[in-house]
Amino acid sequence: MDNRQQTEARIVVVMGILQQLMGTRQNKLFARQPLTTSQFGVLNHFTHNPDRSWLISELAHVMEMNQPGITKTVSVLLDKGLLHSSPDKDDGRKRHLKITQQGLSTCKNIMMSLLPDISHCFGDWQDGDLTALNSQLETLMKWFDNHRDDIKGL
Repeated sequence: MDNRQQTEARIVVVMGILQQLMGTRQNKLFARQPLTTSQFGVLNHFTHNPDRSWLISELAHVMEMNQPGITKTVSVLLDKGLLHSSPDKDDGRKRHLKITQQGLSTCKNIMMSLLPDISHCFGDWQDGDLTALNSQLETLMKWFDNHRDDIKGL
């Protein structure tokens, strides 16, 4: 491996470690929340465009979850009044899902309760460093989002 490949490999290893550490931290933080991390992740997805409705199949794809898993999560969110379901005009088997005002408030409240820990994590960071990291992570996220099925070596 050349230097670049070593750096690329190290980035992937560090991201895996971060994913594990963040998952453990999130589980501890969400033990005190009204939603699990998975439920919050799905509900939070709706906040990016609250006026848009989603089908289960669309959510399963974008959230990279299997259909039974997303269906179970959505059922909990519907039962809690955080999502609203309406039938498709042309196909009664399909249901359009939208976030409710209560869902928007719940997401906002959970995020506000997480802010002290988020700020604690980044408390020693300079504003410019945070901005630079955010920009790089946004770029990486967009690449992964646009290349979901473009996997080399498979």
